[in-house]
Amino acid sequence: MAEIVDRWNAAYFDGQLSPAVLAELGPLVDASHDAQELADRAFRFMRTAGIQATDVSELTAWMIGFSVPRTVPSAWSGAVPPVTMPGRHQKLDEYIAGNPWHQPDGEGVFVDLGCGFPPFTTMDTARRLADWRVVGVDPTFGQYMVYDTDGTYASFDDNYELRYFQEGNYEPDPVATRARFHSMLDRLLPQLPADADEVSDAEGRLVRDPVRQYQNGNLELLPGGIGDLTLAGGADVVRCMNVFMYFDQPFRQRALDWVTDLLRPGGLFISGSNWTQSACSRYTVYRKETSGLVAREFAFSVENLRPIELSPWYSLNDDELDTLANAHAVGAVRADTEFRQRFDTRLDALLAELRVCARGADGYLGRPAADVSTEDAALASSVLATRLVDEGFADGAAEVLCQMGRKAWRNHVGHVAMEPVAPPPLDPSPVMAQRKS
Repeated sequence: MAEIVDRWNAAYFDGQLSPAVLAELGPLVDASHDAQELADRAFRFMRTAGIQATDVSELTAWMIGFSVPRTVPSAWSGAVPPVTMPGRHQKLDEYIAGNPWHQPDGEGVFVDLGCGFPPFTTMDTARRLADWRVVGVDPTFGQYMVYDTDGTYASFDDNYELRYFQEGNYEPDPVATRARFHSMLDRLLPQLPADADEVSDAEGRLVRDPVRQYQNGNLELLPGGIGDLTLAGGADVVRCMNVFMYFDQPFRQRALDWVTDLLRPGGLFISGSNWTQSACSRYTVYRKETSGLVAREFAFSVENLRPIELSPWYSLNDDELDTLANAHAVGAVRADTEFRQRFDTRLDALLAELRVCARGADGYLGRPAADVSTEDAALASSVLATRLVDEGFADGAAEVLCQMGRKAWRNHVGHVAMEPVAPPPLDPSPVMAQRKS
């Protein structure tokens, strides 16, 4: 087994990771440096959160070993991949609709920064907040979209450079897939009439300026990134999810300064990360006050207390605030022995019931059962969250934090919420430091 994997095992898990988990981490040996750095950081976040070797599932290890090298910016020519999916922000849409911090006076204006493409989450928000003006903003809106006969797509910019292709984080042969989509673009582009928006043949379809097909009613889409947007009259809510985890704290502060100018008085800024159907949520809610942006709430979804997903640990920087705050909050809750044992026992029972990452006779968490569909496995964390909230574990986690002197509560969408405090820094990496020396 590769040296770096063995060193991670020794440094962060006392050499106790299962052979199956170690095997799933094997591809990281030949991965890019930023992929190895991200994996190392994920293990440090796990240690901060009190996650033991027996609680690292084979599914989590596969995500780290297989998916991480395909999602880091180096896999996309330095760009942040615009990974998106329907329903991802459904809990945040409900949060905005009923939040205790700010309600618009008249028509609300909502801005979704880094909404991704296709803009599924912004479309969801436009439907939920039907009486708001909803603006989706992203730098990856491509000039061209190519679709194959299965509906899988790739996005190209004005210079015909591939920006992103669907399923890029799970594609077993991304080089071949890139070449296939480039070939389709080269074939279809000469057939596209100057006065037409799309052209197709038996093997695929090419669409020019594809954002136009998504704009309607209260939804508009604008190309741009953080710092690019001006909006007459300002915004009531700005949301920036699954973006800051790619950047350091100075970038975040510059973004906060810019958002302050974009917001109306009392308006909200929501930043953080999540995954399918709002699973693995972690986010900070800021309010614009006379002194500037003030953090009013940090919240996380209860399945983060022992996740089977990679998402809660995914960050390209040690100082990324939402991931760091989540790890320390989870660690604080898991330090309560009585609550942790009760939570872990119930979670193990639910995993066995769902047949997803059930604990084996060896004491380790496995992978989804062979006959569990990919779709059901992907939704497992969302199902777990619903069950655990219904059974009172979000309330219980908030009570543990209150007993520790934190002001905490279960918010109106079922997440464990607390008054934000600056988390301690992440412990430095002994593994990566040794590699650099």
